[in-house]
Amino acid sequence: MMDAIKVKGFIKGMRELPTIPALLGKIVSVAQDEGSSTQDLHTVISHDQALAEKVLRVANSAFFGHSGEIKDIRQSIMFLGFNKIKSIAIGMTVMDVFPVHSSFDIKNLWIHGYEVALFAEALSEIISMTSPRECFLAGLLHDIGRIIFYKMNFKNFLEIESADDRLEKEKEFFGCTHAEAGAWFALESKLPPEIVSAIQFHHNPSHSTLYKDSVSIVSLAEALCSRFSPKRENDSTWKAEHEVLFLEYSLTDDDIFSVGEKFCASKPEIDEFFKSL
Repeated sequence: MMDAIKVKGFIKGMRELPTIPALLGKIVSVAQDEGSSTQDLHTVISHDQALAEKVLRVANSAFFGHSGEIKDIRQSIMFLGFNKIKSIAIGMTVMDVFPVHSSFDIKNLWIHGYEVALFAEALSEIISMTSPRECFLAGLLHDIGRIIFYKMNFKNFLEIESADDRLEKEKEFFGCTHAEAGAWFALESKLPPEIVSAIQFHHNPSHSTLYKDSVSIVSLAEALCSRFSPKRENDSTWKAEHEVLFLEYSLTDDDIFSVGEKFCASKPEIDEFFKSL
């Protein structure tokens, strides 16, 4: 058995080792500085060849409609925009902390996160009070706590993953839920506060008092993902709370159909992207 203190210690230890690369801090710093420019982002990404290659690979994916057209980071920022490239860069850097190739299970968790990210981005374009790019990143990282548990104790993680009452089992073994652990990681990584809140409350958006729109979108995105892309890694279902949010944001069946249609069209690109990592 563990407790929340051990989980926090593990996360802090990752930074001290340093498992979390300094590059992540630089990207977040540029992203949060209102005075930063596209040149600042270009400089940070370009100085890390591995990250630059990953960003270009994503930017050239058919999902974004620029296959083969984008030759460098400057072009990628011009075509996709500062915020989208920022989100991709942060996401790719965090993936370096928890490599996709470490096992089949962790790869599927990242695929699930990417799917939720696409749903969150599409929903935020309908619910205009939020930033699609921040919602994309929050969706990508919403289950980062599960990956932390995986790294801490693989055997118990697998036992918890097979249980119906996952959140209760997490509390029982780790002393906290993956949502709480993920929020601590986001805080340690100095990610924007709306992303921290979205990670912390994605299973119970009604408990959130700050950044409620971003939290609600990520929660709705995961619930919708369970409908359109059901898989073992998806630990959310459509609940009464989501029905309330559906009405609160005046969403329609046509909205959901449109979001689902866009996701289904992009599904082959998601699979292709993760094959190339």
